[in-house]
Amino acid sequence: MSKEIKEDDRVPRRRLNKQEAIRRLLHTSIRLVMKMEDPFAIHLLVHSADKMLIDIAKKQNKVLRLDWKDYIKPEYHTSFFKHYRKTYNYLKHADEDFSDDLPIHDIAMMNVMQLFMSITNYRTIFQENTDHFTLFALFIFNLMPQIILPHDDAGRQILKNVKLGETMTPNRFFELFEANSSALPKFWFEVSHDMEDVIDFYHLSFFELRMGETKSSRLLRMPT
Repeated sequence: MSKEIKEDDRVPRRRLNKQEAIRRLLHTSIRLVMKMEDPFAIHLLVHSADKMLIDIAKKQNKVLRLDWKDYIKPEYHTSFFKHYRKTYNYLKHADEDFSDDLPIHDIAMMNVMQLFMSITNYRTIFQENTDHFTLFALFIFNLMPQIILPHDDAGRQILKNVKLGETMTPNRFFELFEANSSALPKFWFEVSHDMEDVIDFYHLSFFELRMGETKSSRLLRMPT
């Protein structure tokens, strides 16, 4: 006879809403790109965020659009934001294609374009920007300057900065940011906030974890 797993009836340390869940998926994807981590893991995170954004937009009767459209030439809209679920579905399911191999072309480029789209859709729905998102927008403009529409001072300045760094690699771009991160002062605060739920875990003993402890006395805490 099967048994039901007992529901955790403890008082939760906090609650997570959909907006924060999506923001965390996007922030983590950005940091994984920065650290040159596994592109297939990044792919799953980005598409999960994208699907959640689509569902929320439908529930709220909102139109997903790019609020960066002033800097993207119309003739590039279709190619830049083409639909792209094939790899995601392969990584999620194994019922219909379990014996198939997945052809891999340029998943790293695919990931960053899809991540950029999800970030702009997040900003459209929730009207929130973060330093993570600003950094990634600058990265995309360096990667694909041909999409920038320089019809105002902001667009022209972006193009000028991109021209100065066109021999730079993506790895070097992120290294320079980490060495000069004061330009986006909220970035590391955002990282700390994203990681708050795992700090205690890594500072509890195995015995304490087995006993169900969730707060470590070894950590210094800021007064609330």
